[in-house]
Amino acid sequence: MRYFSVILFFLFLSSQTFAGFDFNSNCRDAYEDIVSLKFKTAKTKLDSERKINPGNTIPVFLDNYIDFFTLIIGENQNDFSVLQQNKDIRLRQLEKGDSKSPWFLYSQAEVNLQWAFIHVKFGEYLAAVGEINKAYKLLEDNQGKHPGFLPNMKSMGLLHAIIGTVPDNYKWAVNIMGIDGTIKQGVKELNTVVAQSQTNSEYNYLLTESLFLLSFVELNLSKDKDNIEKLYSTLKAFTEYNPLLTFAKASIAIKTSRNNDAISFLEKRPEVAEQYPFYYLDLLTGEAKLNRLDMDADVYIKKYIDNFKGASYIKTAYQKLAWFALLVGDTEAYKKNIALISSKGNDIADEDKQAQKEADEAIVPNLKLLKARLLFDGGYYLQALTILVKEGNAKDFTSEKDQLEFTYRLGRIYHSWGKPDDAIPYYEMTIKNGAKSTYYFAANASLQLGLIYEEKKDYKKARQYFEKCPSFKNKEYRNSIAQKAKAGLNRIEGK
Repeated sequence: MRYFSVILFFLFLSSQTFAGFDFNSNCRDAYEDIVSLKFKTAKTKLDSERKINPGNTIPVFLDNYIDFFTLIIGENQNDFSVLQQNKDIRLRQLEKGDSKSPWFLYSQAEVNLQWAFIHVKFGEYLAAVGEINKAYKLLEDNQGKHPGFLPNMKSMGLLHAIIGTVPDNYKWAVNIMGIDGTIKQGVKELNTVVAQSQTNSEYNYLLTESLFLLSFVELNLSKDKDNIEKLYSTLKAFTEYNPLLTFAKASIAIKTSRNNDAISFLEKRPEVAEQYPFYYLDLLTGEAKLNRLDMDADVYIKKYIDNFKGASYIKTAYQKLAWFALLVGDTEAYKKNIALISSKGNDIADEDKQAQKEADEAIVPNLKLLKARLLFDGGYYLQALTILVKEGNAKDFTSEKDQLEFTYRLGRIYHSWGKPDDAIPYYEMTIKNGAKSTYYFAANASLQLGLIYEEKKDYKKARQYFEKCPSFKNKEYRNSIAQKAKAGLNRIEGK
């Protein structure tokens, strides 16, 4: 009897040593609330789960999701100072979970990956490198142990795509960590997750997050027009409002010359009191309206400036306000808003760098070129071309910058309008005249020529222009152009 009691004691002790990972309906509902940015509702459900099932470790994992979205979207420095203390606490709790569960390594990897993106957002790059390394190793290990676990593929797909765009001069870092991947590989994995989450009820909850991540990769890294069209069709089928999917849908609409659709998506979004505010959607609305030269664009841009507590895209917002002032003929308001750029926000994002450069130069943009640029960004190509060719003349574009932008803009209009052969000579002229310029026009013209020849399947010329991109002296959009050129080289490798 004493022997039997000892066995029972150790069995009981063993059951208490490892907490379980029970992704039950309550946790699933909380997760869906989180990716809808309904954090308070999700916390209530997670608190309930802790009372009902105190041995369940999934709430710890989902708590980190809330911190992740809070910091990535809100970008509040005070929140960061408080919430960053949670990371190590959560990892210690997750490490006590059932090591046989597919959630054991995955949850730890996801916490590391989420904090890597948070640290990048707040400029702490060294911490991010270590976390990406840990996340990759954990995911790779988990993939070997649980190859059919779909959430693992979602995170691996994102990592593979991002790693595939690392510039050659930084490849040594990822090689040291033993990390590899390509954009094509990442896109394939994310597409698999999207497809299975649509057909497999066990993983249906992953659809929103995987669509959001796939949108990011396709728009910024892959650039596959057919895939983007399919993705856009899938996103349009979602009628229920979700801030993340609205952002993805509107971003694709703007990038694919559907500016009117983007404005419609953004203007129709409801005010949902329990959702965490996603103020970037206001800036996106203002930018889309500015592209159409709408006279209420400034209302949305000001709303972003007044409410957002972070530092990203604040310089951009003031630049867009300054442009709006030019459109309505208020040069003094332009100067006032441009002057504010230097003391507001940060210049980590390429868009903010470009805004700061305009402030430093203190040169008022050419109004015709500005209108053409905005209309081009909105996909209103005929109107943009009319302003440059029919309403403008050589006397309107006298400075080096304006002359470069004139030929560059004509190339961009014809290219995006589906007339790449008409675009080629303007891109070539821009490269010839702007090779030593610090403006981005020549570098991006080289990138666009690479894309044209990639589509023509002339991979030798495509490679020539992609490889040339980092050699220019541009300070504007340098990082994003280099990354896109690297993505292009990655796509045509071996062709």
